[in-house]
Amino acid sequence: HIVKDTNLYERVCQEVQAVQKYKKDDEAFAILELDRMVLLKSCFQEALRLYQGAFTVREATNDFVFDPKKANQHKYRIQKGTRVMAFMATLHHDPELFPNPDTFRCDRFAPDANGDPPVFIKNGKRVAEPLRVFGGGLHLCPGRKFILYETMAFVAILLTKFDMRLADDEAGKTVDMDYPMQGVGISHPDRDPAVEIKWKA
Repeated sequence: HIVKDTNLYERVCQEVQAVQKYKKDDEAFAILELDRMVLLKSCFQEALRLYQGAFTVREATNDFVFDPKKANQHKYRIQKGTRVMAFMATLHHDPELFPNPDTFRCDRFAPDANGDPPVFIKNGKRVAEPLRVFGGGLHLCPGRKFILYETMAFVAILLTKFDMRLADDEAGKTVDMDYPMQGVGISHPDRDPAVEIKWKA
C-alpha cells in the first residue's frame, strides 16, 4: 500500500527522514524514535486489520448459553468440551467499528492533529482494543511489541536506504487476497507485484 500510493510513500519517507537525519548512517532506530513514526505505525496496524485472518480456538470448560442479546438472533447452548472458534477478521471488517472496512486508510490508527488517539465506537460504546491480531487475556502474544517495532524498523531502514516504486507493467493491475488461505494467519496476496528498488543517491 505504501509503495502503490506515491503521496503516502512521500509522507512516510518524510516521517522517517525527520528521525533519521539526527542519526549516524548505521545507527539502529531506538524504540522512542520508532514511536514518533505514527503514520508508519498506523499503516502497519491497518495492514494487520485488513489481512490478519487467523482463528482463535478455545475449549468450553463448562456448559453455558451464548446469548447475543440482539433482535432476531438465537441463543446457543454450548456444552463443556466444545471447541469454539472466533474469526477475528469479522471484527476487523465491522463497518460500525471501522467505516469503509475494505478500504486501506493509512491514518485510521494515527493520532489526530491535536495528538489525541483515534476513538472506535461499537453499539454506542468506546472500544479500547479494536484490533485483536495478537490474541488476548492469558493467550496474549508476549512478542507483540517486538513484532511491531521490528517491522517498523525494517520498513524504516528500507525507506532510508532505497527508492522504491511499482514497476511500469504494474500500472492498472490489482493485487487481491488469496482467499482460500483465509484462516491460517496473515492473508497472502494472490500474486507478487513487481517493485523496482534502487539505492538512494
